[in-house]
Amino acid sequence: MKRFSEQGSSPLELVAFTALLILPLSLSIGLYQQLSSELAAESIARHALRLAILSDFQTPSSQLQSAVSLFAANWGLGNVEYRYWCTSGCSLVTLEVQVGATTAIQTMGLPRN
Repeated sequence: MKRFSEQGSSPLELVAFTALLILPLSLSIGLYQQLSSELAAESIARHALRLAILSDFQTPSSQLQSAVSLFAANWGLGNVEYRYWCTSGCSLVTLEVQVGATTAIQTMGLPRN
């Protein structure tokens, strides 16, 4: 066999080069999905808590289900899990939103009467 022979395995080279080209693309898609989930969770938590407080600052928890559903639908998401709690005296309220494996927490103060 000659050292600089033109013979080779074209299908094998095609598979190898295709794998080298697709690997970064698949990693980029995974990173895009993670960043999209993080952005959606943070946005839903911030805007849903703000809307709930502006709608009814005495009992914002009564408005949370519709607010979270509204903003989740804007992101094209189905069910979004959330948890709401307030500190003693409810001067600060907190909303935790989970989108996939991503969790975002937003805390806001309630206006004093």
